[in-house]
Amino acid sequence: MGWRTIVVKAHAKLSYKNNYLIYKDSEIVEQIHLSEIDILLLERTDILITTMLIKRLMDEKILVIICDDKRLPIAQVVPYYGSHNSSLQLAKQLQWEKDRKVEVWTEIILQKMMNQASHLYQQDYTVKSESLGQLIHELQLNDITNREGHAARIYFTTLFGSKFTRDDANDINAALDYGYMLLLSLFAREIVSNGCLTQLGLKHANQFNAFNLASDLMEPFRPLVDQIVYQNRYKVFMDLKRDLFQLFCKTYHYDKKEMYLSNIVSEYTKKVIKVLNGEKTEVPVFRL
Repeated sequence: MGWRTIVVKAHAKLSYKNNYLIYKDSEIVEQIHLSEIDILLLERTDILITTMLIKRLMDEKILVIICDDKRLPIAQVVPYYGSHNSSLQLAKQLQWEKDRKVEVWTEIILQKMMNQASHLYQQDYTVKSESLGQLIHELQLNDITNREGHAARIYFTTLFGSKFTRDDANDINAALDYGYMLLLSLFAREIVSNGCLTQLGLKHANQFNAFNLASDLMEPFRPLVDQIVYQNRYKVFMDLKRDLFQLFCKTYHYDKKEMYLSNIVSEYTKKVIKVLNGEKTEVPVFRL
């Protein structure tokens, strides 16, 4: 897996030659070896890309994110077959036991709430962090009392003000949505790479959401986006958007190691799927 996130912001042509991505615009020609690339983000709608390059990007499991005319992520390119045994894994996914799915999802939501509490504590919101701790203590299987929802209200109003809601049209919400979409894309890639369908979630079951499973698995990682947005909350969206690429440049502590986020997502997803398959018993843990 590569380590570079390539963002194409200008009208350009992207093509392929001898394991290199060839970038050409009106002024320059550059080439980047595919082994270096982890994510390719196409920010404009007038970028030309050859089908041969798309094919080789899929071969190398490089995440390709396409933006709309507002430069917001709107789609990603996902191969039909991400794993050599995708038919076998799909059969396993269709047989995941309901009780096991509930247990795994509850553990994932517990991790999310704990990371939210940790983020508040890091920002010296000690009392509010303790409030989330109480909700974590009250969390039941499948969250039948909606402790997650209560925690989210406390969490976001503490960070961004008592009148803040996630439905507001503002730069903060635009940045949160943008960052979450980047996370979603990472998890969708890994789910497909492990031979699963992204549409079949654990708790998320929206018929209009093609990435229900990715929406489930990414939950503990959302506070990584929240941290960046909070630290830069007084900036406009275009500046916040650039700050969010820190997600791919920094290393995070996971499994007693310092790792890049793409590698953590890969390991985390693989282990969760093994638990759902009944091949492992413990859900992996990601903590801030």
